[in-house]
Amino acid sequence: MTIPSTGQPLVSIGVPVFNGENYVEQALGSVLAQTMGDFEIVVSDNASTDRTSMICQDLAATDRRIRYYRNERNLGAGANYNLAFAKSRGTYFKWLAHDDRIKPGYLAATVATLDQAPDAVLCNTVVDYINGQGKHIAFYDSGLSGADHPRPSHRFATMILMSHSCVDFFGLCRRATLVDSMLHGPFHGADRAFLAQMALRGRLLQVKEPLVEMREHDQRYTRAKQDAKGRAAWHDAAKAKARSLPTWRLYREYVDLVAKERLAPAERTACRLALLRWWIVNWNSIRASVDIGALAWPRLPHHAEMVKIRLFGKAPGHF
Repeated sequence: MTIPSTGQPLVSIGVPVFNGENYVEQALGSVLAQTMGDFEIVVSDNASTDRTSMICQDLAATDRRIRYYRNERNLGAGANYNLAFAKSRGTYFKWLAHDDRIKPGYLAATVATLDQAPDAVLCNTVVDYINGQGKHIAFYDSGLSGADHPRPSHRFATMILMSHSCVDFFGLCRRATLVDSMLHGPFHGADRAFLAQMALRGRLLQVKEPLVEMREHDQRYTRAKQDAKGRAAWHDAAKAKARSLPTWRLYREYVDLVAKERLAPAERTACRLALLRWWIVNWNSIRASVDIGALAWPRLPHHAEMVKIRLFGKAPGHF
C-alpha cells in the first residue's frame, strides 16, 4: 500500500457524522485498510455530544491522512455533507456514512473504472448489506448499470423511473463534476435529485463485485419513524418547524435540472417526457397526495408506507 507524503490526494473520503460513536471507528478503519493508499479522510462532525470527537481525534493523531473538523452547532445533514466536500482536495470524492464500511479493494476498483472511462462521472459497486453487528444480510444490485448509456435522457429516465434504494449517492465521483452541482440538498429525496443530476452530466458505472457494506439498523435515517417535520429537520436544522411536501419538492428539482443542465434540444424534450411518465410509476402520484394529507396528519406518510409494505412487501434494497 502506498501512502503519499505530500501534495493533493487522488481520492477524498468525506465522512459526515453526528453522534456516531457506535460505528464511526469501523467506518474510518475500513478506509485506512484500503489497498490503494492515495487518499485523505475528511471527518465533518456535526456538533456530536457523544464520544465521536474523541474517537476521531485519536485516529487522526495516528494517521496524517485523517483530517477532523467539528461544527460549533448542528447544521443538519445536508450542510454537513457539503462541508465535508468543501474541505476536501482529491481528484475523486466519495461520501461515506459513519455507519457504513468499504471493503479493502473498493477504492482501487472504482478509481480504475473511472480512469478507464473519461465520460463517466460516478462509479459504485454492488452493495453488501450488513446488520448492526456487521453480519451479512443480503447483496443488493441497485441497477446503476442501466445508467451507463451515451444519451443523457436515457440515463436520467433510468434514475428517476427505476425503483431503487439510493445507495449510489455514496459512489465515487469526479470532483470536477461536483463543484457546481447541487451536492446534498437540504430536503428529503436530495439523494435522488443528486443522482439524477449526475446522470445528466455523464455515465454512471457499476462494479459488479460487492465492495461496499451498508449497515441496516434501527437508528438509520431511512428506518427511523420520523414525520415530515422530523425528516426536514434532519436535512436542515433550521427547518425543524417547517412543513414540507417532499414528493412535490423532488419533482420540482427534477424539472429545474432538466431546464438548467446543458442538453441538446432533443435530449431536453426526451427528459421532459420521462418526467411525465414519472407520475405513473413507483407510487409517485399517491405519494404526492399523501404529502398533502400529511400537512394535517404528520404521521400519514409512515402509515401509508406501512400499508403498502403489508400489501405488496418491501421494495428491493429495503429490509
